[in-house]
Amino acid sequence: MTRLHRRQILKLTLAAVLSTSATATLAQLSGQDVAVPLYKPADVVNGLYRHWGQPRAVAFLNAAKELQQALTSYCGASPANPSAPLATARSAWEAGVSAWERLAAVPFGPLIERRSIRAIDFTPTRPQLIERAIKQAPRGAAAMERIGTPAKGFPALEWLLWEKPVSPGAQACAYAEEVAADIVREADAIHRAFAGATPAEWESDMTSAAFTEFINQWVGSAERLRWQQIERPVRERNSASRSAVRFPRSASGATARSWAAHWESLRALAISTGQDAPRPGDAVIPIDLYLRGRGQGALAERWKTSVMQADSQMRGISPGAQNRLLPAAKSLAATKRMAEDEVAPALNVSIGFSDADGD
Repeated sequence: MTRLHRRQILKLTLAAVLSTSATATLAQLSGQDVAVPLYKPADVVNGLYRHWGQPRAVAFLNAAKELQQALTSYCGASPANPSAPLATARSAWEAGVSAWERLAAVPFGPLIERRSIRAIDFTPTRPQLIERAIKQAPRGAAAMERIGTPAKGFPALEWLLWEKPVSPGAQACAYAEEVAADIVREADAIHRAFAGATPAEWESDMTSAAFTEFINQWVGSAERLRWQQIERPVRERNSASRSAVRFPRSASGATARSWAAHWESLRALAISTGQDAPRPGDAVIPIDLYLRGRGQGALAERWKTSVMQADSQMRGISPGAQNRLLPAAKSLAATKRMAEDEVAPALNVSIGFSDADGD
């Protein structure tokens, strides 16, 4: 081999290495060396809209329509011979809540702009306001706009289906139909907002703001799960004002499923589980892969370890396993603090106050 030939090979090899390093870094993922693209905030935002928000918004709209249909079939039947049992309406509610929680556990974009959580998932339930709304007998969208959010949404339907089950032909059942129709209207608006969003065409300042919103909402969602949904009810157990723990979705017995859906969303957006890093635009880009792509491999590994520790505590918890609840909350708190104290600064994101929906 001539010296000139060796020089040409060396130049070609160096050029290939430089080209590869310009678009990817090597990182440890599941014990293997894989190429991780140098992701940008726009890549994360596009993935969130296209591969998270849009398909989940479609699933939620379909589930909301099925819930409305189930209530229409049940409430419109003869009280003496209902065409569909109450159990069918309850199952449709459970499916609707599940689809909603998969979409809204970590809210962003249209969900924030529309204040959708407050609109259809306000907690705690206010039975006296539901009773008042039933007496008002609202019909149609305009009338339902005058009904306060604490008397609407999934928590109100849970109360109407489990706490004080409605009967076919009753005024309360007609109100349940209106609540379900109201959820469908919100689901349709969310779907149209996600479908019409074009983050790939946004200016860089818009995508940077959306990226910052996402990280903040992840932190806020982890805190909401830790405090409002798990730790606060446990600590109020011995309060003089509360005779029993009231976890979210407790009337329907869906608390454990709700916690699981919420945590699964947090985990999926926090860490990767596959062997390969997706190309920008092909999938959701979780936080750990973004860190690796930005040259923060050591932090990404520690972040993944923290999330997996929380995962081990969260897996399979239920209201009946009282001895596991506070340890799970403590593990969530540790992961949330790491997100605030280490991950956010590494991403050049400032963590701000997140107004919780409900009380």
